[in-house]
Amino acid sequence: MRRFLFLQGPSSPFFARVARELRRSGAETLRVGTCPGDRLFWLSGAGDYVAFRKAPEAWPQTARAIMEDRAITDLVCLGDGRPFHRDAIGVARDLGIRVSIVEQGYLRPGLLTIEPHGMGGHSGIPAAFEADRQPRFPLAEPRSFKSSFLLYAAYDVAYHFANLVGAPFAYPFYRNHALHSTLDEWRGWIGKALKRSARRNARDRALAQIEHHDGSIFLFPLQLETDYQIRQHGYRDGLRTALADVVASFATHAPKDALLVVKVHPIDNGLTPWAAIVDDLKKDHGCERVVFLDGGDLDRLMQRCAGIVTVNSTVGLSALAFGRPVKALGSAIYDLEGLTDDQALDRFWQAPMLPTPTRMSDFLVFLKSAVLVPGAFEGEGAIPGARAVADRLIAPPPF
Repeated sequence: MRRFLFLQGPSSPFFARVARELRRSGAETLRVGTCPGDRLFWLSGAGDYVAFRKAPEAWPQTARAIMEDRAITDLVCLGDGRPFHRDAIGVARDLGIRVSIVEQGYLRPGLLTIEPHGMGGHSGIPAAFEADRQPRFPLAEPRSFKSSFLLYAAYDVAYHFANLVGAPFAYPFYRNHALHSTLDEWRGWIGKALKRSARRNARDRALAQIEHHDGSIFLFPLQLETDYQIRQHGYRDGLRTALADVVASFATHAPKDALLVVKVHPIDNGLTPWAAIVDDLKKDHGCERVVFLDGGDLDRLMQRCAGIVTVNSTVGLSALAFGRPVKALGSAIYDLEGLTDDQALDRFWQAPMLPTPTRMSDFLVFLKSAVLVPGAFEGEGAIPGARAVADRLIAPPPF
């Protein structure tokens, strides 16, 4: 019998829905939580729940005991970067337990990722693609599921509010894995909301400048500083250093009629003053050909771009799918020969190299047949997504 151990998932009932689907197939499911928010979204009928209330140092030994006592066959968690997940993954591999990492889709919208090893620099995708490109499952094509930012926000607030109120009493050792406290995160979002009109006007001015620019356009999409793809697999000293180095290189080596667009992440919390940082960098390098963009149609922008520079954002993969040149500065699953540009950044601005179409097509087919399934963590895609994830968890590993 398959016995699935779930750790932390999205701030929504998604993992509980996956567990219900697994139980319908005859599997057993168990959730270990570290905070009231974990318990809140573990719905009735999803399986057993175990609260971990000890100090973090006790977790690896506790995880081993749970896995052995419950005869766990599968470990499922959201991402592989959180210390709680990293320690459990190490124990699971030592015990020969299958590990499945669930995350947002490498291609979006309407797709989710299920990886059997890890993500970013820990991913087995590059090696598997080079070794064997045969499709494993039916191709998962992106879908447009209806979603609601209000629902997403309500789930997030409920999760973190439960932790703020209940964790000091019920889970005394709980610590948020994010860089910012919950109250700081909310302060950032409230500040963004209060500045909505000013942000919209600044966006419109930036879009007008981009629209009327006659020379080449390059894009640097900002990622989330709290994202473990940045924290573990990103650029030396972090995202701010990457931005500073990109602007410095562009100011010195890009064609004089080129424009660099620095686009903020759609769900950036507003705590980092990216617009001010970009303005300071422009002044430092005497380069006015840099535009800060908060919003806009990313697909339309990429189609106009002469090249995209990224640390390891999924925007890079989308850009490659559009046939755009991409320079990756960090560890990315798509940073492969024939896909990304392997020349130095200073040379990239002058002669960006296009991806090889057939190789890119093969890579997209591999992703869609090996690690992607249709669905979403909330909204219309949650239920079909849970079914698709459960089916993939039951199936043999893709590589």
